[in-house]
Amino acid sequence: MELPERIKEGRKKLNLSQDALANELHVSRQAISKWETGQSYPDLEKLIQLSDIFSLTLDELLRGDKRLEKKLINDGGGQTRIWGYLLIAVGILTGFWGGSEFPLSFMNPDFMSFLTGAMILIWLGILIIKDLPKRLKTGFLYLAALVTAIYMISLKMDLWVLLIGIVVEVGFVWWLAGLIRKRN
Repeated sequence: MELPERIKEGRKKLNLSQDALANELHVSRQAISKWETGQSYPDLEKLIQLSDIFSLTLDELLRGDKRLEKKLINDGGGQTRIWGYLLIAVGILTGFWGGSEFPLSFMNPDFMSFLTGAMILIWLGILIIKDLPKRLKTGFLYLAALVTAIYMISLKMDLWVLLIGIVVEVGFVWWLAGLIRKRN
């Protein structure tokens, strides 16, 4: 059963008119009508009040309504979207700062440390913005991993240390890419 039917059924079980339920929730009767017909959904505060009125848990009230689940997920993404764009902007600024401070060379460890940090910040920003495609998220992960591997090479480490670092990085990236594909 979806939320509109649960609201209507709960209201009728308590012998409440739409006006009476509206007064209890401090909304208009038209809002109750729209909720019962599925034209709109109550906000989170009103959902909590409805669960109290109907003596249901939020889970019992909401479970099974896919449209509402999607709406709640999308409505909650505003803050994370802002943080995502902020991380992307800081990553871009970090890359430009490193490029202005040090010679642009893949074998310059100073420049590569800024570039690697920039790529990781940009990837984290892309990752937390929910509605971006998985291909973009995994593609930028692979690009950040490539830049990190080049950074490790620019540090001129011993060969065995470099190989261990790259193997660990490849395993970590593979694991993260799997999580990204499962999620969303």
